[in-house]
Amino acid sequence: MCREYYLEPRFDVAFLRSLKIPVRWTDGPPNRLPNTRFRPTDRAPVLRAEDPEDPAAGLVASHLRWWMVPFFHSGRVDDWRVRCIHARLETIDTREAFRQPYARRRALVPVTSYIEYDAPPGWAKGEPLRRWEVSWARRDSAQVRYFAGLWDLSNPRDHDGPLESFAFVTGRPGRAYATPVADTGRLLNSRQPRVLTLEQGMEWLRLDGRGKALLLDPEPVGGFVVRPRPEHRDRT
Repeated sequence: MCREYYLEPRFDVAFLRSLKIPVRWTDGPPNRLPNTRFRPTDRAPVLRAEDPEDPAAGLVASHLRWWMVPFFHSGRVDDWRVRCIHARLETIDTREAFRQPYARRRALVPVTSYIEYDAPPGWAKGEPLRRWEVSWARRDSAQVRYFAGLWDLSNPRDHDGPLESFAFVTGRPGRAYATPVADTGRLLNSRQPRVLTLEQGMEWLRLDGRGKALLLDPEPVGGFVVRPRPEHRDRT
């Protein structure tokens, strides 16, 4: 399951202008370097619609916590132990933690690649897992894609003010995931994030649009590219 992802370009004013859609920052552009890695509980850039009935009229850019804490949780942040970093496509409209966010609070999570792990042949407990980078063939302005996200607002008692947090949707795997890794015979993963172009993402933000039906096809535009990415290449 995807537990880390990357955003290569700076998510700054210049990038947002390239979207050709009005964007308003709520907390200022980030100071992170390009090629930043995000992991659960990190604060990461998220786009939301100013008006969910007309997302093209304008977006809001904010930094939200990756690991959604639902609105009904009022204990400490760490007391919410359910690992809500992903939302299952099959149950986003029925599961208590995701039902309201799906109906009212959708988001786009900018991404240029993400990491999957597997155990190489002969692997023993305690040894490093193998890392695979999943990206797409396009290396131009379409390099940035978007996880289909959900967000929520909670009021944990140990947090200074309201907490905005998010998860992104996963579903059944497509071709790149359904083909066993050659030297192990195992699948890359049994779940796959839903990756959208900006055009598809704007449709996802529309609360009167196709919703989860938009995410039923697991294949992203242009397909996936899967390659090894050893740990030493990373910048945090």
